[in-house]
Amino acid sequence: MSKTAQDLDPTLLPVLWLLGKTGAGKTSIVRALTGAGAVGSGFAPGTHSAAVYDFPANEPAVRFLDTRGLGEAGYDFAEDLTGAEALAQAVLAVIRYDDPVQAPVLEAVQKVKAPVLLVFTGADLLPDANAQERVRAQIRKALGRDLPFVSMALPAEGMVSGVEALLDALDSFMPKAASTLRRADEARDFIRHRPLVLRYAGIAGASDVAPVLGAMAVPAAQGALLQALAKRHEITLTPARLSVLASALGTGVLVRYAASHMLRQGAKLVPVAGQTLGAAAAAGASFATTYALGRAASAWMYGTARGAVPDQATLRGLYDQALRGARDERAE
Repeated sequence: MSKTAQDLDPTLLPVLWLLGKTGAGKTSIVRALTGAGAVGSGFAPGTHSAAVYDFPANEPAVRFLDTRGLGEAGYDFAEDLTGAEALAQAVLAVIRYDDPVQAPVLEAVQKVKAPVLLVFTGADLLPDANAQERVRAQIRKALGRDLPFVSMALPAEGMVSGVEALLDALDSFMPKAASTLRRADEARDFIRHRPLVLRYAGIAGASDVAPVLGAMAVPAAQGALLQALAKRHEITLTPARLSVLASALGTGVLVRYAASHMLRQGAKLVPVAGQTLGAAAAAGASFATTYALGRAASAWMYGTARGAVPDQATLRGLYDQALRGARDERAE
């Protein structure tokens, strides 16, 4: 039985506390470190509004504590300070290079007693190295002291950078957390492919709105997605490899998917209700299953390219987790 954030003794887990303004990139940092589209969450005991994100979600080995955006109207940081400090062993103070208003963050950093690592995000938005150094110099002057720092680029699409530097810095603060996060290499690699998977999932969902057409269009979109992922992972997707992937996912997944897909196509033929509610449900289901297929297939291809294919339980877990989180992915 998996444990929730509330069930676990905080003293047994390394806890990283993320401080920063709304939009600074705190959630993006969690994603960059874990590769998770959605991380298991809970409410942090002893605080008024801090969220807890555990990684991995089912059997946590690292916990992220995310307090509300500093400087938000109506948010009093002092209310969460004591409770958050009791949980966290280190603080990531997140500062966007292109945001000149950092007084709330600097004030919070001056109050916390735990070790602080400054994480400057938006390196892609302010690419000039001299300009970045001027921002860091201003922060040092305002704080009146030097603090260790890393720079990161966290674009919604494109190459994320700075993850290895952040992990190297965490080695000094929290070696156990850094070690756990380094084992999430495949999940971090999926961040590069996630926009591609979302695009094909969107195509599958859109094509499944029309009656009958979805019966052919959805499998075609999924086949194209697998070929595109294979090209990204630099492997050749032969019929034999497709058979191995199908076997790794398990016949149960494929049979249930095929049956539900045909039922959705039939439902869309029902006059009025089938062409509205049925079509919408079919589109959502095709989006979700295509995204889940892409997530599991990417992990399988990542392992295949390196001679370390994940086992069936791991792939099924990735597929099921992606399927559950697909609604959030579609809303982005």
